[in-house]
Amino acid sequence: MTKNNPIAESQNKQIISVFELEQDALSQLPRIPGWCDLDDRGLIRVSGEEAEIFLQGQLTQDMALIKKGHSFLGAHCTPKGRILYLFRCFYWKESFYLDLPNALEASALKRLTMYKLRAKAQLESAATQMSRTALWGETMQTILQNAGWSVPNEPGASTQLPEGLLTCMDAGHWLLLSEPDYAQRIRSSLSQESPSDQQNWIIEQVRAAQPEVVAETSDTWIPQMLNLDHLQGVSFKKGCYTGQEIVARAHFLGKVKRRMRILGYEGEGLPSPGQKLHLNSDTPEIHSHPHLVDIQRPTEGEEESADSLQVVRAVELKTGQGLLLGVTKISQAPEEIAGE
Repeated sequence: MTKNNPIAESQNKQIISVFELEQDALSQLPRIPGWCDLDDRGLIRVSGEEAEIFLQGQLTQDMALIKKGHSFLGAHCTPKGRILYLFRCFYWKESFYLDLPNALEASALKRLTMYKLRAKAQLESAATQMSRTALWGETMQTILQNAGWSVPNEPGASTQLPEGLLTCMDAGHWLLLSEPDYAQRIRSSLSQESPSDQQNWIIEQVRAAQPEVVAETSDTWIPQMLNLDHLQGVSFKKGCYTGQEIVARAHFLGKVKRRMRILGYEGEGLPSPGQKLHLNSDTPEIHSHPHLVDIQRPTEGEEESADSLQVVRAVELKTGQGLLLGVTKISQAPEEIAGE
């Protein structure tokens, strides 16, 4: 009888190898300053005299803080506390802006409108009316400064000019919300330094542990599972909002059992958002890397194991290798929670 080939078997089962990152692995990755436009994303504008009150009763974020000029993540949850939509929130020229993936804009707008009732607030798509430009690295900071910006360096801090609002998403990463004409002018200056590079921006966001919710992962996680409480995306001091009871209970009773963390992966194909993987150490001999843990896609109908992970987002660094953000049990590595 021919002996089974564990490597061939692993390929047939489409095993992806997910591994713990060394302490300084992320810092050793090369970081190339750059920029890209994000105009292909969705954008909802909420205006009117009761816009703040309305959003305060819907999103996890304290909209009073956003109105004061800060910019943070905020989630719209189901009554059971699970995130339907995850927004980057801005306030500029008497309007709130909610940035999210384009594929979710229509459904998010429809759901928010459903809750508006008689509130004196107007909701509309602003994706074609306002531009968003992502920038990262010292070179881009210098270009912004030369353009007259006082560049904020504290996460959530923002500065404003008549043409737009510049916010610091996290260390060394900025997002510029501006009118299209101004965006075109500043992008012309940026292009003289480097071409637009959206792939590098995604790499920067994953290594900075910035979560994203897409159609496949809507209604999947409560905010703490994506570390929104550590990313200042949840207020536990404001009043009620949709799903608040569940989110607050998990916070004050300490019942969050799963958290998002950064991992490395090897294997064919890019792990997709929402993909469920589980630990499988039956064939460790097929890998030589001492930190690899075998992950196998569960078969249809198979129950998720206690040591499973679910992909939030992933990015390829080079063919067959990359980084991913995955929601796993806290007990696996509580000291490596992304975003803390």
